[in-house]
Amino acid sequence: MTEAELIKELASLREHVFTHAAAQTALPRPRKTRLAVEALKDPIMRLENQSLYDDWEETFLLLCCHRRLKPARTHGRLKHMEIRYAEQGMEARFASFFERVKQTLHPDYITPHGYNRTFGEKAGDDIFSKLDAELEPVIRLGKPIILYAGALLGLVREGGLIGHDDDVDFAVHLGESTLEGVAEKWIDYQRELLANECLDTNSLKRNIPIFKVKNNLGIDIDLFPAWTENGRFSVYPYSLNDLPESAIFPLKSLNGGEIMLPQDAPALLAQSYGENWRIPDPLFHFRWRTARRKFAPMLRHDFTGG
Repeated sequence: MTEAELIKELASLREHVFTHAAAQTALPRPRKTRLAVEALKDPIMRLENQSLYDDWEETFLLLCCHRRLKPARTHGRLKHMEIRYAEQGMEARFASFFERVKQTLHPDYITPHGYNRTFGEKAGDDIFSKLDAELEPVIRLGKPIILYAGALLGLVREGGLIGHDDDVDFAVHLGESTLEGVAEKWIDYQRELLANECLDTNSLKRNIPIFKVKNNLGIDIDLFPAWTENGRFSVYPYSLNDLPESAIFPLKSLNGGEIMLPQDAPALLAQSYGENWRIPDPLFHFRWRTARRKFAPMLRHDFTGG
C-alpha cells in the first residue's frame, strides 16, 4: 500500500469510527473495523510520520472506548498520549480528543478498573455517608480501617469522592511486621473476613493482596494491607517504609465514626501521588510494574483464599 493509499484508508476508517462514536451507535461489522485499523499500525509507523501516527492512535483508542475494549491498557495509552501531546505543545488537541472519549462513553467513564459509572454519575456524598454502616462487619474485626488512595485524595482535596473515580479504598493496619512477614498476617485477616462473610469471593480468583468487601452500594470497596516496621509506615501498593509512623498515627476519626484518617493526610497523599497531588488528573495511571517489583516478597504468597 502506498503512502497515499494509507492516508486515504486511515481517513475513511477514522471518519467511520468517529461518526459512530459521536452518535453512540453500534459499528456494523465491528471486528472487521478493528482488524482494519490494527492492520494500518505497522505500515504507518514505518513511514515515520508522527502526524499520521497521531491520527491512527486516536482512531484506535476511540474505537477501543466505543467498543469497551481492554480498559486498563486503553487507559494507560490515553495517559501516555496526554503526556506525549503535552511535550509537543498539543495540549489543546488532547483536551479536544479526550472530550470525544468522554462523550462516547457517557454515562460511563474509563478507569483502570473498567468502563464504569463513576461517582460523578452517582450520589457520591450519599455513598460516603453510608460507608460506616457498610463496613461495620469489617470494623468489628478490630483492625484500624484507614481511608486511603483516591477516596482520601477526594476527601482532602475536594471534600468528597472524586467525580471521575469509581471505587473506595481502605488501608487495614496489621500492626508491626516486615514485608516478608506481612503476607501471613494478611492471609490470616482474609480468613477472618471470609468467616464473617465480608468478602466478595469472586474477587479472590485473582491472586492479588486486595480484598473486595461485599456491600449494597453497587461499588467496589477495596482493602489493602498496611503495617509499621521500626517506626516506618508501609501500605501496599504505594508506600514501602517511605513515611514515619508519626505521619499516620495517632489516627483521626472521620465524622466521629469508625472509619479513620491518617494524622497527616497530605504527607501520605504527596508520597502516593507526588507533590502535584492537589491538581486533578482524570487519567492518573498507577505504575503496577514498579509496585510488583518493590513488594515481590509479599506477592509470592497465595491470596486466593484456598
